Amino acid sequence: MFNSLTKYTLMQTILITGGTGLIGQRLSCMLKESDYNVIHLSRKENLTTEFPAYRWDIPNGFIDKTALQKADHIIHLAGANIAGHRWTKKFKKIALDSRVNSLKLLAKELKKLEETEGKELKSFISASAIGYYGNRGDEWLIEKSAPGDKGFLSETTVQWELAADHVVSLGIRVALLRIGIVLSTKDGALPQLMLSFKANTGTWFGNGKQYYSWIHLDDMARMFQYALENEHVRGAYNAVAPNPVTNKDFVKTIAKALNKKSLMFPTPAFAARLAMGEMADIVLHGSRVNSQKIQDAGFKFKHPDLEAALKDLVAGGK
Repeated sequence: MFNSLTKYTLMQTILITGGTGLIGQRLSCMLKESDYNVIHLSRKENLTTEFPAYRWDIPNGFIDKTALQKADHIIHLAGANIAGHRWTKKFKKIALDSRVNSLKLLAKELKKLEETEGKELKSFISASAIGYYGNRGDEWLIEKSAPGDKGFLSETTVQWELAADHVVSLGIRVALLRIGIVLSTKDGALPQLMLSFKANTGTWFGNGKQYYSWIHLDDMARMFQYALENEHVRGAYNAVAPNPVTNKDFVKTIAKALNKKSLMFPTPAFAARLAMGEMADIVLHGSRVNSQKIQDAGFKFKHPDLEAALKDLVAGGK
């Protein structure tokens, strides 16, 4: 026998863009466990998978209307992986367009659907990033803090968030989650940082004083679900755990979580620049981001402590 909440969620269909990414996969499973119907938007249609994928084509301005007709809520995670390519001029345009143009396309098609069929979306929850703040040293950053004044990450994120105004203008509740470093042993930054510990070594970048604002994968997925289910959650929220740490402390904590006695040493900033080019900003820059606003909105972290979070991820293979 389903309780009233389960009966309610069974009626709700969540459309996720970027559903096959790290966050999207965990979130899809979490929502399904909560008895939501979950569907995806993808470049390739596949309606026979666990989470049926309807096709969209951002460059050509196409979305399968059926997906939008089915959706009660949209969770928008799509965007080219910033850490997946060197930051060439061509890739920077791809990264920006994948974020800005996807939002504009969704807003355009949602408006069309409302005008022709009276279909109204209940909420639109979109990814953003703490790259919004730029490289800010040890300054505590809240949602009202000014964006960074230069740099690819901050410039891209500012335009990304501005594009969400196209959805806001439709009268839809919009929440933007500014995502920090998402921790998982399956993908993202953590597996790369853990590699050297197999040889009992660990490295920080530059002087190691830059702040890394992180979040456990499960808390990240839970926060998206919380934003979905709570109508008072709207606007921008920092999606990071309450306790950011410096890069140097981050690496030392990995060693503790793995129970490894390792030789620790720095990777000089110039070496990181030689290896990664401008993309080295990802590891050399930092921001000390405050999560109090989402906590004041009622969200409770399960993994607020870095060492405990890392141990949970390693033990569970998450």
